[in-house]
Amino acid sequence: MRDHRPQTPSSLLDDKGLNNIQQRAIALSKLNAAVKQHLNCAQHCRVSNYRQGTLIIETSSASWSMRLNYERNSLMMKLREKLLPQLSNIEVKVNPELAAIQRAKEDKVPDIIQKPISEIAEQHLLATAANAPEKVKRRLERLAQIARDKRQR
Repeated sequence: MRDHRPQTPSSLLDDKGLNNIQQRAIALSKLNAAVKQHLNCAQHCRVSNYRQGTLIIETSSASWSMRLNYERNSLMMKLREKLLPQLSNIEVKVNPELAAIQRAKEDKVPDIIQKPISEIAEQHLLATAANAPEKVKRRLERLAQIARDKRQR
């Protein structure tokens, strides 16, 4: 049984504690590499943890989570044969930070190409704003002002 009592920082940083942490990190890294070999969505997920026969995998979005859930049974069978015979369950959790990390790796490619708003589009925004409710009117006028300012630069 594990000891769940609070521990002092010095006890965590002794050689025994650091070795355990390092060994756990290496094991999770190897497990992550093995899991990614068997997945079609490998760049959108990572192994988060493995405890008590449950593998926890994080994905970048709900859509990738759903895709991974479709592959769950085949992944469990492959991992049981080759790496984790005691694997009993795979949990999939959504972690939006993975999408940010992925975007940072591909930082050179912008997601949205911003085109300038033309003068005609600005006039249409102002014409629409004339008949709109006050809240929408302010926003449309602000958008037209931003377009005008960008063109003048």
